[in-house]
Amino acid sequence: MTCSARYFPIKPSAFRFQAGLHPFGTDFGNGAADGLYFQVDEQWRHYVREKGRGSPARHGVLGRTADERRANQRVLDWVRETARREHPDLFAIPPQTLRGIAARVQEDLVVVHRRADGRDAAIAVDVSFPSDWRPERIIGTDFRFIHGPVPGFADNDAQARSLVSAMIDRGPYVRFVWTLKADDDLDHHPDAGPHRGWSPDGEGFLRVERQVTVPFPEVSAALFLIRTYLYGFRSLSAAERSALAKAVQTMPAAAAAYKGLVEPREIILALLRPRAAADC
Repeated sequence: MTCSARYFPIKPSAFRFQAGLHPFGTDFGNGAADGLYFQVDEQWRHYVREKGRGSPARHGVLGRTADERRANQRVLDWVRETARREHPDLFAIPPQTLRGIAARVQEDLVVVHRRADGRDAAIAVDVSFPSDWRPERIIGTDFRFIHGPVPGFADNDAQARSLVSAMIDRGPYVRFVWTLKADDDLDHHPDAGPHRGWSPDGEGFLRVERQVTVPFPEVSAALFLIRTYLYGFRSLSAAERSALAKAVQTMPAAAAAYKGLVEPREIILALLRPRAAADC
């Protein structure tokens, strides 16, 4: 297995939420890993073990209509074939269900389907590593509802429809979102924990999600892959620490509140002050 890919999507400028779509396969400095939908690395066993600890309520597939069933089957066929092609050692005979495959990859998965009337819904959800949200509440809901808590993102129906169209009709794309945590727990479901609190003597972690959208326009659906990475502050370079500190300092109040960074802001900035980076 290869070493974990490394992504640092923070710009040394004022923070704002944005789609930030890149063509899938864009080189971010990780070689062949940037061209893989399912990245398998030295942490694979840890991820799979952690996935086994989550509640079954976080995994669900809807088949309320023939269109939903066709969409889920098309995505499942693609997932099985792609996992087998990318990692034949792990998936020589891929599992028959989305749950079976999701339990053995490091990514979380969501399938979005658009009906003939233009409305959309999450018709398959398999999310083990949420970042302070409840996967069990989004099955059957639309894109705008799912992203409603995110300030400045999918704030109206037109914007939500445009983003859903980008996922279903174009791509594949890759984008990144990030936040900061006081621990390296993968599972930040609101009911998980307790989690370590921020402390001047503790360690901080940059939590990055690599989000990949795979279009299936022939069945009006898209697959959404979410891979979580955790990087300790001590592993960041001086330039990365500086960029991250600026992003924290300039983050609008609504965004900081959404990410839970208002109260611990000063502790985070202190932890980001320059120091020697650890060996990778």
